[in-house]
Amino acid sequence: MAPPSQPDILVFGGAHVDRIARSHARLEPGQSNPGHLSRSVGGVAGNVARGLARLEWQVALSTISGADDDAHFLKRELAREGINTDRITINPDKPSASYTAIEDRNGSLNAAIADMDIYDSFPAEQIADCLAGLERPTLILTDTNLSADVLDQLVKGKGEHTLAISAVSGPKANRAGECLSALDLLFCNEEEAAILAQEFADPEALPEILMEEGVKSGIITRGDAGLTAWQGDKVWKLPAPPVKVRSTNGAGDCLCACVLHARLLGRSFGESLAYGMAGANLALMSEQSVPDMLNRQMLEACLAEIPQADKESQTS
Repeated sequence: MAPPSQPDILVFGGAHVDRIARSHARLEPGQSNPGHLSRSVGGVAGNVARGLARLEWQVALSTISGADDDAHFLKRELAREGINTDRITINPDKPSASYTAIEDRNGSLNAAIADMDIYDSFPAEQIADCLAGLERPTLILTDTNLSADVLDQLVKGKGEHTLAISAVSGPKANRAGECLSALDLLFCNEEEAAILAQEFADPEALPEILMEEGVKSGIITRGDAGLTAWQGDKVWKLPAPPVKVRSTNGAGDCLCACVLHARLLGRSFGESLAYGMAGANLALMSEQSVPDMLNRQMLEACLAEIPQADKESQTS
C-alpha cells in the first residue's frame, strides 16, 4: 500500500548509492587486495529515512539525483521499503551522488570518496512546494549535504513544524551556522560541534556554547566515549556500552533515526537518548548501514543494555 500524502516525518538531504569495498584479509596499502564490493542505499538522509521506515513510520524523502542507473536503483530501493519518493528531483545534467568506501576486513574505514556535487543543485524553491503538502505540524529532518540557501528556506518555512538537522561532516557543518537559533534538535559529532561553535574548545564546553547560540537541544556523538546531549539548560552524558564492532558505517545515522523514533512515540528527551544509543549499537554489530535486524521489538530489547539517561543527567 502506498504511503499517505501526509508523512509522520519528512526527510531532506543526501540519499545516494553506497559502494563498500571490504578486503578479505588485512588491507595492504598500495596493493590490489582481494575482497568484495556491495551496493546499497546510503547518505545520511537516506539512512535515517530507511531506519524510520523500518520502525514503522510513514516517511517521505526529498533529495536530488541524476537520470542514471544509480537514480533508478535508489528510487526502487526506497520505494521497496515504503518510503514516499514523490519529492525527489531529477537533474539530468549531473551524475547521481555516490559514496565509495574501502574497509579493512573488520569493517574499519581506510579511505572513502564522496561524489556529492549534485546536492549543490537542489533547488531552494522546491522547499516551499514540499512543505505546502503537509496538512499538520510535522517532524522535519535535514542533513547538511544541501546548501545553506536550502537550509535557510527550510527555516523560513518551518512554521509550527519541528526542525532537526544532522551535520554530515566538518566541511559541511558550517552550512547550518545561520540556522542554529531556529533548530529544535541538532545531531553532530565533536568536530562538527566545534565548527558550529566557532571555537575549538574543551569538548565538555561545547554544549554550553551551542546553547548560547540558541540551539534548543542537541546530541554530540563521541565515538567510543558515548555521547553528550542537552535540552534547555540540562546536560546528559551517556557512556558507550561495549559492543563487538563489525562496521562503523551508518551508526550515527541509526542513532539519529532511533532518537527521532522515540520522540515520535512521545518519549522524553532523556529516554530518547537511550533509544539512539541502542540503535547505534545495532548498526555497529551489523555490516549494513541500516541493520536488517532493526525493528521496534529488537530496539526495545536492546534498551536493557543502555544506561538510562534520565538517571545520569546533569544540570549545567
